[in-house]
Amino acid sequence: MSTTNNINSAKEKSTTFADPDYNSSAYDAYLYAYHASHSSSFSTALDIATGTGYIAKELSKTFKQVYATDISQNMLSSASSSPNIQYSVSSAEDLSQFQDSTFDLVTVGQAAHWFDREMFFKEAWRVLKQSGTLAIWGYGYHVVDGYPTASKKMLEFGSKTMGNYWDQGRVVIENLYRDIVIPDELFRNIIWERHEFDEKEGKMKNGESFVNQEWSVDRLKNYMKTWSSYKNYMSKYQKENQKIEDPIDKLFEEIKKDEEWKDDQILKITWPSVLALAEK
Repeated sequence: MSTTNNINSAKEKSTTFADPDYNSSAYDAYLYAYHASHSSSFSTALDIATGTGYIAKELSKTFKQVYATDISQNMLSSASSSPNIQYSVSSAEDLSQFQDSTFDLVTVGQAAHWFDREMFFKEAWRVLKQSGTLAIWGYGYHVVDGYPTASKKMLEFGSKTMGNYWDQGRVVIENLYRDIVIPDELFRNIIWERHEFDEKEGKMKNGESFVNQEWSVDRLKNYMKTWSSYKNYMSKYQKENQKIEDPIDKLFEEIKKDEEWKDDQILKITWPSVLALAEK
């Protein structure tokens, strides 16, 4: 098995973060405006590492035909169906099932940190039409709007308490893809849009993130329990037959007391995010 397949098999078993919905209206408007600035064609799109097809479903509302790939057949078996979406198994680095200059748009959501990026960029460039658009986006640890102290505690919990239990690739996305370089010998008009949390100011900067939700306190706690780091942490101690206090339950009991939160209280949750756009 290749290195690529090993990485993507790990992704299937234990993702870096569970997947909250992104603000599709804001994201789509920004992405489509960029694409329309250099191309009038909204015919074909390809979503790579599509997972269960959330982005592909959104693209299908605008593009005539959408293709979506993932390394995991298990993920694709749960994908959202649509008459103009065609799913197939493929790694990001081998798109040989598609001919040169096929797509107006190629997208990757919350997955580029898993790729052999040199191979991926070459393949993305090959399958894009001239003046086609490449879009890559991802998100980091969440924050709670209006609660800077609680946000800092959750950030510290994710990065430090759970730090050694995250899977490979976490550091790249936590840094909002600053370690990724889109090759300018292949692409032009490269734009990086980042929305991140200013810990000193206790709020988001650079405008509102594309990834946000309104969740109850209890829903947020359950979301954090989907983290691969939490599952790895609990699994380690269960294998050692050690009885431990659930770290997320403990964290939330402390924050609920400090902030006077109730389980059903609705919070606005925001994920610092990054969006990269490039033209072929």
